[in-house]
Formats: sequence, C-alpha cells, structure tokens
Amino acid sequence: MSESKGHHHHHSHSHGHHHHHSHAVVGRMKLALALNFGFACIELVGGILTNSVAILSDALHDFGDALAMGLAIFLEKFSHRKSDGSFSYGYRRFSTLGAVITGVILVVGSIFILMEAVPRLMAPQQPHADGMILLAILGVAVNGFAAFRVSKGESLNERMLMWHMLEDVIGWALVLVGAIAMKFFHIPQLDAGMAIALALWIMFNVFRNLREALKVFLMASPTQIQVSEVEGAIRKLDNVVDVHHGHLWSLDGESHIYTAHVVLGSSATVSDMETVKVQVKNLVKNFGIVEATIETEVSGASCVDPEHE
Repeated sequence: MSESKGHHHHHSHSHGHHHHHSHAVVGRMKLALALNFGFACIELVGGILTNSVAILSDALHDFGDALAMGLAIFLEKFSHRKSDGSFSYGYRRFSTLGAVITGVILVVGSIFILMEAVPRLMAPQQPHADGMILLAILGVAVNGFAAFRVSKGESLNERMLMWHMLEDVIGWALVLVGAIAMKFFHIPQLDAGMAIALALWIMFNVFRNLREALKVFLMASPTQIQVSEVEGAIRKLDNVVDVHHGHLWSLDGESHIYTAHVVLGSSATVSDMETVKVQVKNLVKNFGIVEATIETEVSGASCVDPEHE
C-alpha cells in the first residue's frame, strides 16, 4: 500500500479496517452459502420423495439463493478492490450489482414455482406429511442459523441475503404448520397453496430490495440523507454565505459522495477558503459521506457550472 502522495494518506487509515470488515463479510456469506447449498440438495430429494410442491418450491428457492450467494460473495470480494484508471471511484458498485442479479434470479425462480403450483391447486395430490414435517424442522433450524450469522452485516448485499434466509425460515415454518395440518386432515390443496403464498411473498420482498439497489445505480440521493440537510449544516459555518451545486449520491448504499460550491464573503482570503474547505470535509463525515469535493467561491463571483434545478 504505497503512499506516493500526501493526498492518499487520509484514505489509507480506514483501509485496514475496511479490509478486515470485508473479510468478515465474505466469511459470513461463505458459511451461509455452504449451509444453503447443502440443504437445498437434501430438499430436492426430500421434495421428490414426499411429493410436495411446497418443498420443491423451497428447494428451487434455496438453489437460487445458493447461486445468488456465490455471485454475491464473488462480487463482494471484487468490490473491495482499490480504485484504478478504469474505475476511478473504486469497485463498490459491484456489490450492489450482486444484489440486483440476486433479485432477478429470485423473481424468475418464483415465476417457475407459480407455474408449477397453480395447476396443482386444480388437481391436488396428497404429499407425505411425515417426511414434510421432518424436513421443515430441519429447514427452520439450518436457515435460522444462517440468517442469524448474516444478520450481523450492514451491506446491501448482506441485507439481500438476510432476506433470503428469513424468507426461508418463514417459508419452512409455513410448511411445518401446513404439513401438520395435512397429517391430520385431508387437505392436499394446502401444499400448492403454500407454494403460491411463498412465491408471492418472495417477489414482494425482492422488488423492495431491487428498488433500493436501482436507486444506487441511478445515482439517487441516499434515502437517509437530504442534500438540504447537509447544506443547512454547511451554511452555519463561519464565513460561509451560501452553498450551491450540491450533489449527493451513493457508491453502494453505505458510502456516499458529495460535491458542492461553497460561497464565502467577498472579503475572504485564500487562507479562509482553505479553512472552510477542511471544516466542510470534516462536517460532512457525520452524514456518512466518505468523499467530498468542495469548490470555494467569493460572493459576487460568477459561477460557470450549469444549475441543476
């Protein structure tokens, strides 16, 4: 990690922490992947043996999850590469790309399940309830443990994965209740009904997460910060007359970038400008902004950049 210029000095402090953080993230994701894939194989066999479309739908869902997780782990690792000539802001967006691809995979899987389950509602087949009960108990335990491990993460990628895991836990709890009901009562339609409910529920949650990820891609301002709040705080600094051309966007849903023109009083000196710049850069860190590019102007000077109103 060479520090050829003084400028890089600031960035390198947080890198060690980030590096460790990225290892922890990838470690948690790998464990979840191993559990998920192993269990999906058991489910696939179990679904065929018990003749349950609800269990098969969960198996497909879990295979989708495993594929999504493998992709997420690869992209999460990739996203921690340092910035270079091709990606001057670094590779953080690749983590968000993982979340988008995962979401698409899950939606496609859910559509397949609906195509399989809807005809089963019309012509129901009685599944083997005992086998379903055993698989469901195992499912709640395995996915519950995986969800607990991934829930420690903050990245959009890990949040997407935690949702997968929680969907699985809730899905298996549903299958367990349904299987117990089918053991005592002849209601084979329940199996297909559960599969449909699961598929629709998955789609609902995925669309919500996809919306967040797409907002990052479309450079929307982060939901938790308003540009006006940041500018309001800057205007309170000494010597600051006004702020304009404020632009705020997010690299990956966690690390934000901000650029602005800060206007100082007409009597401001070069030293005042430098002081204000440092003050602004320190101030915006409180908003989760990792990098700020600040241009200073004196009151009355003309601004060449176009207004983005």
